[in-house]
Amino acid sequence: MTTGVPLTATALASAATPDAPPAAPPAKDVDRFVRLSVALTGFDAFELHGTGLAEFYLRTVVAQVGRPAYDDLRKALEQAGLDPEKLEGDVHQDLARAVAHLWYLGVWPPLSAAVHAELRRQVANDAFTVAPEAYVQGLVWRTFHGHPQGAKAPGFGTWAAPPPGEPELPQPGRPVRGHGGKTGGGR
Repeated sequence: MTTGVPLTATALASAATPDAPPAAPPAKDVDRFVRLSVALTGFDAFELHGTGLAEFYLRTVVAQVGRPAYDDLRKALEQAGLDPEKLEGDVHQDLARAVAHLWYLGVWPPLSAAVHAELRRQVANDAFTVAPEAYVQGLVWRTFHGHPQGAKAPGFGTWAAPPPGEPELPQPGRPVRGHGGKTGGGR
C-alpha cells in the first residue's frame, strides 16, 4: 500500500524515532543549571560536574516540570542572589527542594499535590530513581565519606583505619580552598 508520499533518505533521516535519546542541552544551559545546583546543594561546580550527571539531571528536571517552570525557578533563584532561603512561593520552594533531592539521592521526589496541580504536570507524581548511576553518584555519600553499598567498595583494609573527620564546610560567600577561589554555600 502506498501513501503517495515518496520515502527518501532525507525524510527517513529527519524522522524522529521513539527510542532516540533526547538532544543534549547546550553547554550554557548545563552551566546555568550547575550554578543553580551549587546554591541548592552547597557543593561546588567542580564536584557537581564530577558526578557526570549534570546534563542528565537538567534533562530530568525539564522533563518532570516543563521548561517554563524550570526557567522560572532559575530566574527566581538568580533574582534572590542564588540564596534559596529567599525563594518565595510554594512552586519555587518545592522545585528547589526537588532539585536538591535529585542531586543528593539520585531520586526525583513527588512534588506537593498543590504544586503538581499548579504545574499541570502530565507525568505521575511518584518518586523514582532516575538512573542506576544516580544512586552511585548521589551527594549524600560525600557528606559523610560513605560509599554506596554494592556499588563502590571502600577498598581493601579501609575498615582498619578510623573514618576521616568531618569535611570542612565552606561558609556561604567565602572561597572554597582548592577550587580556584569559587565561593561555596553551606551544606
